[in-house]
Amino acid sequence: MRVLTIFYLKNILLITLIFLASSLYSQKKDFTLVLDAGHGGHDNGARGAFANEKDVNLSLVLKIGSMIEKNNKDVEVIYTRKTDEFIPLMTRADIANKGKANLFISIHCNSSPKSAPYGTETFVLGAHRNRDNFDVAKRENEVIYMEKDYQTTYEGFNPSSPESVIGLTLMQNIYLENSLKIASYVENNFKKENRFSRGVKQAGFLVLVQTAMPSVLIETGFISNPQEGQYLASEEGQNAIAKNIYEAFLSYKKEYDKKSEKKAEEENQQIVEKPVDNNMVLKVQFLASFNRYNPNSAQLRGMKNVEIVKINGKYVYYAGSTNLRSESEATLKIAKEAGFTDASIVEFNEKEVINNQYFTIELFISPKKYRERDSIFKGLNNVVRQKNDNNGYIYTSGKVSNYDSAKKLLEIYKKIGFTDAIISKTLS
Repeated sequence: MRVLTIFYLKNILLITLIFLASSLYSQKKDFTLVLDAGHGGHDNGARGAFANEKDVNLSLVLKIGSMIEKNNKDVEVIYTRKTDEFIPLMTRADIANKGKANLFISIHCNSSPKSAPYGTETFVLGAHRNRDNFDVAKRENEVIYMEKDYQTTYEGFNPSSPESVIGLTLMQNIYLENSLKIASYVENNFKKENRFSRGVKQAGFLVLVQTAMPSVLIETGFISNPQEGQYLASEEGQNAIAKNIYEAFLSYKKEYDKKSEKKAEEENQQIVEKPVDNNMVLKVQFLASFNRYNPNSAQLRGMKNVEIVKINGKYVYYAGSTNLRSESEATLKIAKEAGFTDASIVEFNEKEVINNQYFTIELFISPKKYRERDSIFKGLNNVVRQKNDNNGYIYTSGKVSNYDSAKKLLEIYKKIGFTDAIISKTLS
């Protein structure tokens, strides 16, 4: 009897492990979609006679997300909000970027001081072609005034200034083609529902410029129009709109899957490429600036796997560390398409010791003068303080002879808590 019990226990354990393994495998998603319900919390958005914009947006997003989750097991849906809460524009984009999303859809309702305008329109990031487009973007961008420290967060961006908005329009060129594609699917589906489509348009929306993936902002109708406002607030209207957007997503995803399959086939057919010299690494240098940007900053225009090295007071930005020439050339093409026309491939010997120079870790820059034993340094005992040109202080730590050692040291400091630390190259 004991032998049989052990036998059964072993089999139950084996079945359980197989079930867990298959569950984990089935949970693997091939596509990540971020659904963004515009406004929320103390930000009502546009007000209509039958509903507030924030409530219509949330209801639509939950309906669309439910359809996708029910019928597309290979898609992960991430929501910027699922309740009535205020989410800053930058945070919405950060959610998409951190989730490594393949597509970002922001849902909104339009509004006008006059009750006559009606119809749908879908926006992608770009230069506003006329005053109407600019006014729509201006109204949505003015949400930043409800955020704390908005002037610091958005670096002096002024929603009322056309010049300020124009500066954003190059940021998402790399994703424009696919953004226009999903936007066209959405508006075509609205037309099939006999909705009046005002078309696909371009304008400078902050929430779109910050996202590093194809992105659209859908104005599902004018909540200020009595008839359309009632339609937007109704269960029947919301179900139809959600279905239109869901089917547009399916069309986009179908094309995405075809391209992915083709790319996989091409990669399988490629001749194995020989790496460059074992001691060398290829990177694309795409920007050098006296300004320090974080890797997800809009100024880096969606470039991925960014390395930042401070050299002679300038921050130099690299992407695509590899030992394969073809991969480096592909990254270079991406950088140039994103607007970094002076980008170039550079060779690194990361283990080479350079005479009269060393590498250190720049922990942070602050206007405040700290002492080495202050708690902000988390127990480090080799911190160097140096005054900079802006009457602030640069705090560094560590001293190693090559870049490879500096990368390892940087990882240690990041684990300690200096998450924004970077490598700095310094004269001996």
